[in-house]
Amino acid sequence: MGAQVTEAPPESHAGRTALEIAAAARAAQLAIRARLLRDVAKLWPALDAKRLNATFPAWSHAMSLLVRNYHGQSSQASAAAYRAAREVATQSPAPRSLIHLAPEPSQEWLDRAFGYSGPGMLNKDTAQPNTALSTTMGTASRIALDGGRTTTLETVKADPVAVGWYRVTDGAPCAFCALLASRGIVYKDHSFDRSDAHFKGSGESKVHNDCGCGFAPAFSHDQELPESSHRALEVYQNRGSGDALAAFRKAWAAHLASRST
Repeated sequence: MGAQVTEAPPESHAGRTALEIAAAARAAQLAIRARLLRDVAKLWPALDAKRLNATFPAWSHAMSLLVRNYHGQSSQASAAAYRAAREVATQSPAPRSLIHLAPEPSQEWLDRAFGYSGPGMLNKDTAQPNTALSTTMGTASRIALDGGRTTTLETVKADPVAVGWYRVTDGAPCAFCALLASRGIVYKDHSFDRSDAHFKGSGESKVHNDCGCGFAPAFSHDQELPESSHRALEVYQNRGSGDALAAFRKAWAAHLASRST
């Protein structure tokens, strides 16, 4: 169980819809990611490709402190959004004790993740410049924003009023994220067994490096969903024959291409 949310002045959410709160919550997470990536770029020169044994420990430690800080910010932002959405749905303030903040990522996990993305990818920089930096940025953003995603999922699980959660994407998500968004509300105890090795997480909560998806709580079975979810569902239903995932990827690529012309 995560720590309880610290007290903050009450904020009025009168007149706001669930989708407006979800969109604002995703925007807040993207702002957190932007600040994180700025700081990761500043820290990157501390990792010297010619002196990895000497520079990796200090760099990895500094990266861990950085990511934990933004992971906490992501968790707190998600907690505030959850309380706002619940207040709008129930017409009453949500108790702060209800929120389950995501636990900090372990040092062992962070060392392993950054060991792979940093030193583990530097040899690819000769063929594709900045591969290690871009992979490190993607890894850092995924781990940091998992603070918010996990906070939402764990609070939904513990909240007797919540019925589930739904995915909030950008206007042109990748095929896998679009497919998951097309499924609408993920109800409690529901699972999605089909997996993809490039994605992290269980069931519909899978995310990838640089993923901009957010998760929002649902408090009714007829919760209004984002327009992107409806578009993805329509594409899925008209995807054609053959393997469902492969057919959807092809249909989704065609859909995105038609929107850009």
